[in-house]
Amino acid sequence: MQSQSTRLFFLDYGLFLVSGLGVGLFNSLAFGFPFFFSGLKMVTGFASIGLLPALDLSLEWEYRVIRQAVGIRQDNAIDGSYYPQTRKFAVLACSAIIFLTFALLLILSRDIFWLMGQSPNSESLPHLLGTMIQEVTFVMGTFLGLTLVIVFSYARNLRLLFANQTSVLELVSQGHLGTKVPVVTNDEFAIIAGHTNVMIDRLLERERMSLGLGLASQIQAKLLPKASPLLPGVQVFGSSLFCDETGGDFYDFLVRDGETGPELVLVVGDVTGHGVGSALLMTSVRAYMKAHLQHVAGLAEIMDATNAMICPDVAGSGNFITAFLFSFSPSTRRARWVSAGHNPAVFQAFDRKEPRELQGQDIPLGVDARWTYSLNSEQLEPGILLLGTDGIWEAMNAGNVMFGKERLYQVLEKSLHSSPQQIISRIFEKIEEFTGAAEVEDDRTVVIARLG
Repeated sequence: MQSQSTRLFFLDYGLFLVSGLGVGLFNSLAFGFPFFFSGLKMVTGFASIGLLPALDLSLEWEYRVIRQAVGIRQDNAIDGSYYPQTRKFAVLACSAIIFLTFALLLILSRDIFWLMGQSPNSESLPHLLGTMIQEVTFVMGTFLGLTLVIVFSYARNLRLLFANQTSVLELVSQGHLGTKVPVVTNDEFAIIAGHTNVMIDRLLERERMSLGLGLASQIQAKLLPKASPLLPGVQVFGSSLFCDETGGDFYDFLVRDGETGPELVLVVGDVTGHGVGSALLMTSVRAYMKAHLQHVAGLAEIMDATNAMICPDVAGSGNFITAFLFSFSPSTRRARWVSAGHNPAVFQAFDRKEPRELQGQDIPLGVDARWTYSLNSEQLEPGILLLGTDGIWEAMNAGNVMFGKERLYQVLEKSLHSSPQQIISRIFEKIEEFTGAAEVEDDRTVVIARLG
């Protein structure tokens, strides 16, 4: 678009130069004026007078193009080479000064030679001096008037460009990303418009990504169980707080038929890192493990099968998953568990003051596909079982001090007669009080099972 305005300027200005040359040639042929002197004066005069009107016509065309582009809101690239405003002002100012000076020199030189041919005592000398002053005044006044027209035209175009830019930015600030700044010049405004349009594209991309992450977060939340399974004497509740829209922590609980009747099965896992990648890996591990829970009896065999399936998925990525798989049979009070590099579960009996940890010695999932996991077993008296991820006790405050397991055990000890929901609520409240305004740097997951 800018090239159209530039071509129009050179076309109009060329017509002025050709007109001056034509008049000089006509005077030479028709009246016998010396072509070199007379023609030079004509070309110079037309060049001086034609510069500003040609520029004004070019600015008028540019104004119409800008108005048209504002209505269309097109996103274009820079048309032609980059030509900054500073260079435009410098060329315009220098050209106007040079042509004005040259025109005045021609007028003054002609009048001076004319005066030199007059008698010093001539009565017409004052009249001649007045005529000189009038000619100079007329030329300077004409240049001044045309210059003011150019200034107003240029200011009008600049005002329109600024208004166009600010209107789009105002729409963007209000969340409307469906418009672009049209690139109609080849100067700083084009650069600003280009960067603005790139910003709008990235905001649109970020908005689409945010919507996708929001949907992924909703789907992930639906994967987590909401209600305690129906099993007499057992209450279970879990909760996760992700540091991003999606996270790598997961938990699940269900009731299945065991060797001695219905048994409660709990699983808690933690994928390295957090965010979308960890969430995708989390869903794979959860799906593998739930599928095996329906068909495989032994917890160790379930962990073996899950590990064998997940290792090819994470091979060479450096990612791994820690998991804790636990089962409890209310009829025999027999607890079994397998730990894949996960932190120990914590069991607090109702008739004891000190909690104890249910340990495991195996490696995380995704490290070695040939690893064989071991089963642990123990009789559990009535009490509270806590499964969690390290984002709980490793939560830090502004002074880089961790929440720690001791504070967690204190909350658990003071909440033995509360429901699992109340215990988890108190745990998260205490962590929030401890960390204050510190950023959540890791996912936090807690599962509480009340084994009556």
